[in-house]
Amino acid sequence: MTLTLGIRIPPAQKNPLEMADLAREVESAGFETAWVTDTPLIGGRWGDPFVYLTAMAMRTEKLKLGVAVTTPIMRHLRASGAACGSLYDIVGGRFILGIGAGRSAAGKLGLKHNPLETLREYATALRTLFREGKVDYQGKRIEFHPTRPIPIYMAAQGPKSIELAGEIADGVILQVGTNRKTIAWAIERLRKGAEKAGRDFGEIFVMMSVHCCALEDHDKAISRARHLMAAFHFLSRHILDIADLPRNNPPKDFDIYPDLSHAYDLDKAARISSFISDEVVESLCLVGPPERWVEKLHMIEEFGVRHVLLRGPESYNPPMDEIAFCRDEIIPRWNARNIKVALDENEDCSG
Repeated sequence: MTLTLGIRIPPAQKNPLEMADLAREVESAGFETAWVTDTPLIGGRWGDPFVYLTAMAMRTEKLKLGVAVTTPIMRHLRASGAACGSLYDIVGGRFILGIGAGRSAAGKLGLKHNPLETLREYATALRTLFREGKVDYQGKRIEFHPTRPIPIYMAAQGPKSIELAGEIADGVILQVGTNRKTIAWAIERLRKGAEKAGRDFGEIFVMMSVHCCALEDHDKAISRARHLMAAFHFLSRHILDIADLPRNNPPKDFDIYPDLSHAYDLDKAARISSFISDEVVESLCLVGPPERWVEKLHMIEEFGVRHVLLRGPESYNPPMDEIAFCRDEIIPRWNARNIKVALDENEDCSG
């Protein structure tokens, strides 16, 4: 199946109805999915993803709409069930629920939790609720009528979370960078999880969340994306090790609002992240000319990945540069490539 593209749209600043107009542009540009994030008032500026997605649903026809991602920390199972059921009734099969452990959300709320045990219980209960209409969760019976086949995709970066996704999720959102070694490692862990649960690996929808920057100035693009790569250093150093990438010493103390991954001041974030080498950014992130993007997307597709969610460096403005770059450069090249591949296959079959 041909790899498709999605785009991350933070629910920030603009009125949800303005974002709905943007979703229509995203649909026209050729993206398959728009993904809206769910984190509590990041920078005091993020709104509710279900409100944004509802507005976006009303202005689009084919665009799939996903939450990437909500967490057990953010929403009780009853609240998630109600929100997902309501949105599904508007868009039907266009809706996808992404969930994650909620480590960053827990930190913002000052809560402690056991991420994987909590996520396993939450994901399993939601999947049962959506399909069977009832589930026992934390000692309470919860019902959901009528049932709806809402797919649940699990965000995963570490070995245990990737295996868990292979065990219980309809799909996985891998966050391991655009590196051949890290993707191969992640697919192996995902297969291990599927085998552990006795599942058919082919039933799991495999997608990736990929950091990117579409600025034409290559040095500036690397600088803008550097703080996103710093997240691998602080939270997932195993990714750097698997990719044989260098670990440099970060500053001992730094203050960035509200955090490095969602920095409001991108220039300050770039300065703080200067310890991240250009090599790391170019290895794990989509930057550079269109040919480089297409080359990496083709490599990702070879691993059986079916969808790529593009995350630009901005967290408080729409990813206008990335949308325009994909509309004008990447999607036309990708479509032309796929047509050529199909024609070549037809020639081989007829020959």
